[in-house]
Order: sequence, then C-alpha cells, then structure tokens
Amino acid sequence: MKRPIKVPANEALHIRVFALSMSDARAKTLLATLPNALGVENIDPAGVEVFARTSLGDLSLSNFLIEGNDVIAETVEPDRAKLDALEGHIMLVYSSAFNSRAQELTPQPELTLIGTYPQHGIDTTSKVDLETPSALPQDVEPELPAKKRPSDAAMSGRIAMIALLVAFFVVAMMLWIGG
Repeated sequence: MKRPIKVPANEALHIRVFALSMSDARAKTLLATLPNALGVENIDPAGVEVFARTSLGDLSLSNFLIEGNDVIAETVEPDRAKLDALEGHIMLVYSSAFNSRAQELTPQPELTLIGTYPQHGIDTTSKVDLETPSALPQDVEPELPAKKRPSDAAMSGRIAMIALLVAFFVVAMMLWIGG
C-alpha cells in the first residue's frame, strides 16, 4: 500500500501531478468518482483537471506547468524528464480542490503521484508576526499635533486683501451712484 499524501490546512498555490494508468473511458469519468479515486471525503472537482497528454500537442508537460500554470521552474527541473515522458492521461490537483482543509490522500493504485509543485504568487497561508509595536492595539488616543499659528506675514497678507476688497467695493458703489 502506498503511503498517504498529506495536504496541510490552508495550503495555497500548489499543483499535484498524477499519472493515470487507466483506460480513456475510465479517465473521462474520473471526476465523477474523485473522492473515491483519491481516498478523501471532501474534494472540489473544480480544482482538478484530467486530460490526455496528447491534448498538449508539441508542448511538453513541464513547460505546460511552468508557462500555463505559473509553476516555479526550479521546482520542475528535477522531474522534467519524468514529466515529459508521461503518456496517456494526467490529472492536476490544485490546492483549491481541498477547500483549505487538511487532507490525507490515499489514491487508488492507478493514480501515481509524480510530484507537487509550487506556483508563483503570494502565499497567504504563512503566519505573520504581528508583535511589532505598530501592530499592537493602542490604549491611548494618539496626540494630534497642535495647530500652528499663522505667521505674521500671512496675517498681513490677509489684512491687505480685505482692505483691497473694501476699497474695490467703495469705488464700485461710487461709480454706480454717480453713473
């Protein structure tokens, strides 16, 4: 019996690649029996892809993972020859299929895990240290800076502006009355 494959809770941005040793007809109906095939109770089939290797055309499986699924290239390199030699049907199981739950996969013998490959992106599952002083809750209201008093030059400018407006108004009234 194969060892169980552990999937940690809240896993994100990983793809598990399985080689399928089964007929075309069985591979096409695999998604319907996915929980049984992987030996889990709860899995979202929307996070699983089953396809024939020939559907990639001239594109190698390793390049499909790197270019089409944004897998980190350095993690594929050790398995490149094995991935590119696969024939028949392939199943990709994305982290989203596990709905953030810890799982223990016990796949049927027809499913062979080739590898688990991380994707580029932001890992939102890692713990962040929030013990820095700025991240701690504050007990007191922060002091607001005292309002600055306008400078003497600013005050002089305001007074001059008011005087000019009053003079304009007086001249306008004189012209209107005399007019």
